[in-house]
Amino acid sequence: MNDKEIKEKIERSRDEGFRALFDEYWQYAYTIIYSILNKYGCVRDAEDCTADVLSDVMIKYDTGFDGSLKAYIGTTARNRAIDIARSASKKNARSIEMESEEYEALPSKENIAEKIENSELTKILLDNIEALGEPDSVIIIQKYFFERSSTEIGKITGINPITVRSRLKRALNKLKVQLERFDITL
Repeated sequence: MNDKEIKEKIERSRDEGFRALFDEYWQYAYTIIYSILNKYGCVRDAEDCTADVLSDVMIKYDTGFDGSLKAYIGTTARNRAIDIARSASKKNARSIEMESEEYEALPSKENIAEKIENSELTKILLDNIEALGEPDSVIIIQKYFFERSSTEIGKITGINPITVRSRLKRALNKLKVQLERFDITL
């Protein structure tokens, strides 16, 4: 289902439109949110955040807007997940008792630089995976981020497991070529 069809359903019936939006973009929004919250130990909040994002989109989205619904959802998901991650990191920072002898040492400059480099690499990787389009991006994310089998991915995407494996191989080859310009090898 494309954006135009979803917009038409929203205009006809908010319930039907929301159901279509939910079915089409749940996994996409969840993947973005999970990739951000996973770093902060808030994985259990990813589903709640995804539901909140899709609800907000449904309430605030203007069907007259010509832009991409997928981009709108992706941006909303990313921003909401970042807000939750900031909130969680602030909460954790306040709860550390420095007088306790069982606290971790502060990270060294090398660890901070490594963390920043890893987050930049992750962003480049996710952007390039998303650029592959669906279903290739979904297949790669399900396989390598959620460690799902070809059979499980086939059920999610509605594609035969054998086709999932062949699409995965071709998508990885495309991704490899895309990442070469960043001097990143798979």
